[in-house]
Amino acid sequence: MGCSSSRCAEGFSSEHQQNAPMWVVSVEKVLGMTGKLQPHQVLKSQGLLVEWNPKMFTIFVSHKWLGHQYPDMKGEHFEVLKGFLQNLIARKIKVENDAVSQFFGGNRTLTKAENDQIEGAYIWLDYFCVPQIVNYEGEHELEALRAEQLQYVHSIPAYVDHCQMFFALVPNAMHNDTLSNVNYYTWLDSGWCRTEFWCKLLSTRSNIPIIVVTGKQAAKFSMPMWFRHPVHSGQFLVERDREACSQVIQTALDKHLSELSRSKNQMSYRLYLALYEDMGGLKCKQRSMQDFLWEFSFSQPLQQYKGLGPAACAALTGDDQLLRSVVAAKASLQTRAPAIMEVMNIQGFTPLHFAVWFRSQDLQILETLLELRADVNSSTLSAMPPVHLCRTVGALELLVRHGAGVNFQGKQLPQWCAVHNMAAYSVPTEVLARLLELKANVNGGRGGTATQSPLHSIAYAGSSNNDLRSAQLLLDNKADINQVLRPEGMMRNIELMSRAYRQCCREPSLVLRVLTDLSTTALGWSVMFDNEEFMVFLLRARADPEIKNNRGLRPLDFAKSERLRRILRDPAPHIYLLEHYSESISNFL
Repeated sequence: MGCSSSRCAEGFSSEHQQNAPMWVVSVEKVLGMTGKLQPHQVLKSQGLLVEWNPKMFTIFVSHKWLGHQYPDMKGEHFEVLKGFLQNLIARKIKVENDAVSQFFGGNRTLTKAENDQIEGAYIWLDYFCVPQIVNYEGEHELEALRAEQLQYVHSIPAYVDHCQMFFALVPNAMHNDTLSNVNYYTWLDSGWCRTEFWCKLLSTRSNIPIIVVTGKQAAKFSMPMWFRHPVHSGQFLVERDREACSQVIQTALDKHLSELSRSKNQMSYRLYLALYEDMGGLKCKQRSMQDFLWEFSFSQPLQQYKGLGPAACAALTGDDQLLRSVVAAKASLQTRAPAIMEVMNIQGFTPLHFAVWFRSQDLQILETLLELRADVNSSTLSAMPPVHLCRTVGALELLVRHGAGVNFQGKQLPQWCAVHNMAAYSVPTEVLARLLELKANVNGGRGGTATQSPLHSIAYAGSSNNDLRSAQLLLDNKADINQVLRPEGMMRNIELMSRAYRQCCREPSLVLRVLTDLSTTALGWSVMFDNEEFMVFLLRARADPEIKNNRGLRPLDFAKSERLRRILRDPAPHIYLLEHYSESISNFL
């Protein structure tokens, strides 16, 4: 069916196999659609679908279905998609990076040239562009449909590769069958959605990051922490889809490694090669020293390497014996890697940092690194101590036994405490609970921005079930819900300079808006970061919306959207909806 490779599209060459045609629908047709969404077969019969060609500017739309059999019964997601496209075309919305990405890696915004392409663009959306299991007669036809659909599934890497943009369509909505909340976090949990965004991650054609769309006027560039959301452990309604999607990702990973090798991107190649088995859900590969040196392009003497060196790569493979052999061959345990996207562009990670960040569940590797004298409190101006990165109780307890300080803020300028970073990285609630049992200060520390509450970190991080459970845990342990961040030292100077600079800025970036108004409560942060669900959670817990920041502004005064302003003025109905329709609240309040 269709072409056997994406090379069949004249003028375009992709490394990914394409087993079925790529059907797309124009933005113009999408904006003109009304009523109930129609499946692929109907749109095709109506002549609304066209086959993709290389001259098309194409947008891949990924979304979590709001029903087991039908993706969007009430048209909630579709209306947000249309509204967002209309606002992009009308230049009524600015898409930029989240604040932390801006702080560490600059601000990527949608360029005028990219924006100009939207009106004449084409959309790939699964229900429109993949044959659906509808209107079949008999078991034989059903099996034929499933076999045809599988050809399209295995073509997803090529489809993503053909697209210049990738939308994650994730507004808050209610699942029609389970009556549970559907949002960004349920999108991350879905095996199908993971397959799509992993294909985007592994594609090298477009440098435009994922655009996370949460409303008609709310979107940002973001890249999920992919290694926390492997496809093989995602949620699938039909279990056999797990194997099919895992095979898709296995192929995409192989192609990506091949591309990295050819491009001489040695650091990324080594990182993905070291994590290959872990990403694919495969058994840890045992390598001899000779095989390791050849595969990872290292040579003796090993002490010559810096950055993501031999010890870090060996630790990331999960092979304890290989790690010991590499260190015995004089590979350094103190190398510091440059900033890379996979660690949120934070520079200065040592092998222990990498092991805790990527393999927090692998206590044997961590134990070996510590036994070999890795510095348990290693930190720099940008890299926090390793204990801040723990995601399991076992890893936390192990590092503390070896001398990690639960309130240690770093060897150089004071940074956040472990409680701040764990809350910001959405660690499992039981890890945060153990940290508090080990006498971590529930209200943070001193210096810089460490005077903030860990509730501020959650206001930035998100509002998943886990985040809200962690917030309730903090409140139960006497965290001050109305604690105001009071910038100290250099951060106070940065705040004042940002205020002055903002006066000259026509369109201030998100990070500039944050720096000028950061001296507020966790409620204020939830407003700055458009964290609606957490904002309602805090209001329900009696957060005071009248507290002013250093500019004399209340959260209401710097809320960007009218929706957030409405909630702050009258939170009662939103609290009611959150309590009755959000599983994340009803489970623990």
